[in-house]
Amino acid sequence: MKDTVSERTRRLALSAVFCALAFLVTLIPAPRVQGFLSFDIKDAVIATASLLLGPAVSVSLSFAVPFLEFVTSGSTGIIGLLMDVASTAAFSVTAALIYKYRKSLTGALLSLSAAVLLQVAVMMLCNVLITPFYMEQPREVIVAMLLPLLLPFNLVKSVFNASLVMLLYKPTSEALRRAGLLRGKGERSGYRFGGKSLIVFSVSLLAVIGTVLLLFLVLGASWGGAA
Repeated sequence: MKDTVSERTRRLALSAVFCALAFLVTLIPAPRVQGFLSFDIKDAVIATASLLLGPAVSVSLSFAVPFLEFVTSGSTGIIGLLMDVASTAAFSVTAALIYKYRKSLTGALLSLSAAVLLQVAVMMLCNVLITPFYMEQPREVIVAMLLPLLLPFNLVKSVFNASLVMLLYKPTSEALRRAGLLRGKGERSGYRFGGKSLIVFSVSLLAVIGTVLLLFLVLGASWGGAA
C-alpha cells in the first residue's frame, strides 16, 4: 500500500513539475506570424511528459496548461482556449497513446509523426469552423488563408515541437531515472542511445534549425508581435 501511495505521489509531483515548466514557457515572448499565430513550444514539454508518464497525464496537462495560460496571460478569449486545448491534446495524447504500446525508437518516431499529422488536421478543421468567429471574418476569407499561411504555419510548428521532443525525451528520461524519480516498469526508457539514436538526434536537431529558418525567412515571423 505504501508503494502504491508513493508511486502516485511521485507521478503527481512529476506531473506538476512538467505542468509548471510548460506554463513557464508560455510566458516567454514567442515568434508570431501576422500578429495572431503564436509559435510556442509548450506542446513539446507536454508531449515529453506524456511519453514519460502516459496518456492520463497528457490529457490532464492538455487542459491544465492552456487553462493556466488563459487565466493569466491569454489574450484570445474562450475561443482561443478551446483551439489551444484541441491542438495540444491532438499532439500530446496521440503521441502518448501510440508510444504506450510501442516503447522503442521506432515507436517514438511513429507516435510523433502521427501526432504531427493529427494536430495539423485538427487545426485545419478548427481554422475552418472556429477561426471565422475569432477573427470576425467571413469563412471564405479564412479558407483562402489555409494553404498559403495556416497549413504551413501549423505544419512547421508541429514538426518543430516533435523534433524538440526527440531531443528532450532521452536526456530527460535518463536524468529522472538517475535521480530515482522514474522507477516504474512502464516509465523506463523506451530506447537507448546507439547508432540509430544518434542519427535521429542529429536529424531532429537539423529539423529544429530548419523549421526556425522557415518560420522567419518564409513565413515572416517576428518576435513579440501583437496578439
